[in-house]
Amino acid sequence: MGSQALRDELQSLKEARKQGQISPRDFYKSLLQLLSKLANELGEEQINDDDVKKQIPLILAFLEEQISKYAERGH
Repeated sequence: MGSQALRDELQSLKEARKQGQISPRDFYKSLLQLLSKLANELGEEQINDDDVKKQIPLILAFLEEQISKYAERGH
C-alpha cells in the first residue's frame, strides 16, 4: 500500500465522519487500523538515520500518551 492509498483512505474516513456516516467509535477504530497499516509500511521502508531520529520523538509522545490513557481506563 503506497502513501497515496493511505492518504485516500484517511480522507475517505474523515469525510465519512464529517457526513455522520460513521460513529466516533468506528472512526477511532478505523484510524487505529489505518495506523497499523502505516506502521507496517514504515517498518519495511528503508529510511535514513537522520529521518528516523526526527520521527522518534513524535512516536514516543503518541505511545506514551496512549499507554497512559489506557492505564487510566483501568487496563
